[in-house]
Amino acid sequence: MSERFKVIRLFFHSVVGLINLAALILLVISAFSDQFSPFRHIIFAYLGLAFPILFIINCCFLLYWLCLRKWIIVICIVLAFFVCRDAITASFPMRISRKEIPVENKIKVLTYNVMGFGYKTHTKENPNDIISYIARSDADIVCLQEYAVGKSDKTITEAQLKKALPMYPYLAVIPTGSSGSLKFGIAVLSKYPIRKSRKIKYDSKFNGSSIHEIDINGKKLTLINNHLESFKLTTEDKSHYTSFLKHLNSETFDELKSSIHHKLGPAYRIRARQAEIIAEEIKNVKTDYLLVCGDFNDTPVSYAHRTIQGPLTDAFGVAGFGPGITYNENMFWFRIDNIFCSPNMHPHQCKVDKVRYSDHYPVWSVIELTD
Repeated sequence: MSERFKVIRLFFHSVVGLINLAALILLVISAFSDQFSPFRHIIFAYLGLAFPILFIINCCFLLYWLCLRKWIIVICIVLAFFVCRDAITASFPMRISRKEIPVENKIKVLTYNVMGFGYKTHTKENPNDIISYIARSDADIVCLQEYAVGKSDKTITEAQLKKALPMYPYLAVIPTGSSGSLKFGIAVLSKYPIRKSRKIKYDSKFNGSSIHEIDINGKKLTLINNHLESFKLTTEDKSHYTSFLKHLNSETFDELKSSIHHKLGPAYRIRARQAEIIAEEIKNVKTDYLLVCGDFNDTPVSYAHRTIQGPLTDAFGVAGFGPGITYNENMFWFRIDNIFCSPNMHPHQCKVDKVRYSDHYPVWSVIELTD
């Protein structure tokens, strides 16, 4: 091997090593970014969003150094992964072992952003796919976001909904707005009696959260259904994002940055305040059980997710497998829909059903009531 080739190889490995070091530092910072409120440091919110990508990049570096048998660098990367283990397991749970699901003392919970039921009606001749899916789900409690019913024959009516879902005798709808003949809200369908319902007060023009008390065979369960502040990205914004991922150049990045930067920051800050209000509601719950479900519009490594979860159990983190992507359009591949439960409830299964009836996939979990 010539001396010149050795110098070139050494230089190349040095450059790769420096890039890897920078990627590792960003990975560690992003893993703990959920500790910082977007009100104070918005940059950490962006880093939390990038955590899955940074993790995959560092996995590629790990394979590279393994092939070269650079064991010291390999150990350093593995140690960094250990430091970031909570964020890694939250983003990529790998729950393979399964305990036997009990026959009794369990409920199946479904959360689904239904995108206005696709703004389609529901008849025997032309059934609405989302309504049909809910009917087949066998869930005991269904939390819906972007619930929308109308009065015309072009969209589903509340009467059609109730007729199509007779297995849910209890329905609670919390309004969030209206447009023409359409009424929007967040809703809960239940096989068990819903005793109380109210809206959680926080600032939002289109989103909202609600709190309900449900009677489950004499036990009281508090359910909080959420649709936290969205980024409200336009079709053009999303196309810039897709273009950037496909081409990865400075021009597409500049277009993306100018297009959506002014929307991300405000939305992160609004969600942070909403999450803090919901966390206060959770602290005041005195019932036997607690469920927190819905579309958080934020990833597992985020201030909103951590603030709401607190001591609760993330059902997908305990009983799910893989990244659990729940948003399915424009290459925004993130898990933003969640089911949390109190420590005296044990998730045995949690799954994302890959049905493209909405821009979100539905998430369900079978949960044992252990106390």
